[in-house]
Amino acid sequence: MENNYGFFATKWYRIMEWIWRLAFLNILWLVFTIAGLGVISVFPATVAVYTVLRKWLIRDPEVAIFTVFWSSFKKDFFKANGLGYILLLIGFVLYFNYNYLAIVSGLEHTLILLFWYISMAIYLLLLFFLFPVYVHYELRFFQYFRTALLIAISNPLSLISIIASLTVGLAVFYFIPGLVPFYFASVLMWLIMWNVTHAFRRTEWKLQRIEDGDDVSWRKYSYKSVKDKIISMRQS
Repeated sequence: MENNYGFFATKWYRIMEWIWRLAFLNILWLVFTIAGLGVISVFPATVAVYTVLRKWLIRDPEVAIFTVFWSSFKKDFFKANGLGYILLLIGFVLYFNYNYLAIVSGLEHTLILLFWYISMAIYLLLLFFLFPVYVHYELRFFQYFRTALLIAISNPLSLISIIASLTVGLAVFYFIPGLVPFYFASVLMWLIMWNVTHAFRRTEWKLQRIEDGDDVSWRKYSYKSVKDKIISMRQS
């Protein structure tokens, strides 16, 4: 009978290694966020987590976690805060409009409610896709918002998968709250980044098919412009 001890030992070691990596990444996020009182550090720390996760998923699983995290935190500090505070501003406007619904009625209420639902859907797409797009592509500042929405809308299965996986993840943390200090941020961001990375690959595959002449369904879009943003701007 073949001895599988070495195989299982190796697998167990790899599982424990990834458990440690995710815990360490989550602790880094907490420490750097708290160090800046959350006000100026939560968004750079979030971008730094996504930067490490991106390297794990598409390039280098053996990356030096702290080195990459710290480098991204410093390099992206101002842009990350800019993106994050724009998201906060949009969220505040949506919250204000939601409260305003309680004091209006009739046609005005219906129109504002419709606008609110549409805006909320767009906001959720940005929450899921904006920071992953930022760490994956090199674009001008406001192009990140447009590119994030483009990739999100063109990959509805990824959006469904994100919502489903986050629901499962949040349920696990709800029933096992002891995991929250060690894994909450890193695991939830990993679930998002894993799904969005697949969306990146599908988008680039579709664009490659257009370039090769295998798919004409997307030709009504500005292919050259999209390709320049999606492929040639991809970060190393």
